[in-house]
Amino acid sequence: MDASKRCVARATGWCLAVHEQFRAELLRLLAVAVLVGLFGWVSEAWVLALLVGLGGLALWQLYQVWLLEEWLAGGGGEDLRGVWRSVAEHIERVRLRARQRKKRLSRLLHRFHDTLETMPDAAVILDQRLRVQWFNSAARELLELDAGDSAVGRPLPELLDDPVLADWLRQGADASPLERRMGAACERELELRVAPFAKDQLLLTAHDVTELKRVQTVRRDFIANVSHELRTPLTVVVGYLEMLAEEDLPDEVHNALAASLRQAERMQQLVADLLMLSRLELEEDSPPREPVDVPALLEHLVEDARRLDGDQHPVTLHLQSRAGLLGSESELASAFGNLLFNAILHTPPGTPVDLYWEVDDEGARFCVVDKGPGIPQEHLHRLTERFYRVDKSRSRARGGTGLGLSIVRHVLLRHDAVIEIESQVGEGSRFCCIFPGMRIVPA
Repeated sequence: MDASKRCVARATGWCLAVHEQFRAELLRLLAVAVLVGLFGWVSEAWVLALLVGLGGLALWQLYQVWLLEEWLAGGGGEDLRGVWRSVAEHIERVRLRARQRKKRLSRLLHRFHDTLETMPDAAVILDQRLRVQWFNSAARELLELDAGDSAVGRPLPELLDDPVLADWLRQGADASPLERRMGAACERELELRVAPFAKDQLLLTAHDVTELKRVQTVRRDFIANVSHELRTPLTVVVGYLEMLAEEDLPDEVHNALAASLRQAERMQQLVADLLMLSRLELEEDSPPREPVDVPALLEHLVEDARRLDGDQHPVTLHLQSRAGLLGSESELASAFGNLLFNAILHTPPGTPVDLYWEVDDEGARFCVVDKGPGIPQEHLHRLTERFYRVDKSRSRARGGTGLGLSIVRHVLLRHDAVIEIESQVGEGSRFCCIFPGMRIVPA
C-alpha cells in the first residue's frame, strides 16, 4: 500500500513539473510573439519579423533536440531547457527502472542456474531446434556432454548420436517419460523427461535410475528363486496331507489335516501366482503374436467358473463379436480368468456377473461387470499393486493372494493394452481390458 502511494506521489510530482515547464514554454513563445510584434510595428516589415521570430524559435528547438540526442548518446544534458529537460528527466527515470528490473531478472536467472547446477539430475536447456543453450555439471557426467563451450549451439541429437532419443526429443513437450540405457557400455539407465521452458525452449532432465533398477531386479530374482524353491516341498507336503486325509483317523485329526491341506493349497496358489508374476516381469521379449480365439476362450472360462462356483453367481457372457486377438493364449487366459474369479470371489453369493467382449474400429474391449458391494474410490489407483487388498481380513478368509490384478496389469502391458477400473460403493464394479486395433484378428 505504501509503495503504491509513493508511485502516485512521484507521478503527481512529475506531472506538476511538466506542467510548470509547459507553462514556461508558453511564456517563452509569448515573449517571442511580443518581440516579433514590436519589431514588425517599428519596422513595418511584418513578414520579415515573422520569419525571423519563427526561424529563431525553430533553431532554438533544434538546438534542444540536438542536446537531447547528445545526452541520449551519453553526453551531458545540463543545457537542456523547458519541456526537453522534463523529457530527459522522465527518460532517465525509465532507464533507472529498466536497469533495476534487469538486475532483478539477472539475479533470478543466476539463482535459477545455481539451483540447476546443484541438482543431482542432468538439466539441459534446448531451443525450438533442439540446440543446446545451457547445461549443468550433472549433464556432463550423465549425458557425457563436453565440459567446454563446444556443445553449446549444437543439436542435442547430434551430440548423443541416438536415433531413438532423437525421435523422442522431436515430440517436444508432449513426449512421455523415456527410460534409456546410455554410456559407452550402456552401464547407466536414465529416465528422461521434457518440459516447456520460457518461450520456444525446452528443459530436458535426466534422472539416474540405475541403482533403482538394480534393486528391482534383485527383488524380482529373489522372489522368483524363493518361489521356485518352495514349489517342490509344498507339493510333497500337499501329497502327504491328501494321503493322510484318506486314512481312518479320529475326527479331530481329520479336521486338523483338512485345515492344513487348505492352507498348503493356498500356499501353492500363492507360489504359482508369484512365479507367474516373476516370469512376466523378467521376460523382456514380447509375447508370441499368435491368433487367439477370444470368444472360445471366454466360453471355456465361464464353464470353469460355473463348475467351480457351483452356480452361486449367475455368470452371463455377452459376445458382440467373434473377432480374436494376437498374443499369448495362456497369458490372456490368466488375465481374463483373474478378473472373472475376482468378481466371483469378492461378491456375495447370488450377485450377477456379466462378461462383455466388444470390438469396433478403435480396438477391442473385454469387461467384467458385477453388482457387488463396490470399492471405495481411494483404493482404485492401488488395486494393481502386488499384495494390495481393500479388505485384508475378507481376502484372506476367501483365499485371495493379492496378486491377481498385478498379473492382469503385466499381461496387458505385454499386449499393448491397459486396464480401466470403475466402481461405486453399493452399486458394483467394472474392470475393462482395452486392446489397440493392431491386436485384433478378424473373425
